[in-house]
Amino acid sequence: MIVVREGLPVRLNFYRDETASCSGQVIFGDFGIARDLPPFKTTSIEFTPHKPGEFTFTCGMNMLRGKLIVQSR
Repeated sequence: MIVVREGLPVRLNFYRDETASCSGQVIFGDFGIARDLPPFKTTSIEFTPHKPGEFTFTCGMNMLRGKLIVQSR
């Protein structure tokens, strides 16, 4: 779970420490973001959430999941 504030820029760093195909991508569907995650490297994703709520992010195969919580300012 990741907690951020509405209207403030966010930078999330993802480090992929393996090569399984399921972890090769991260998708924030509600924000229109999909990024490939190269193995053994850090990938930064930057965006500004403009509405509060709980948003799921997943791997490309929708098997790995996380939650982004955007709180009102």
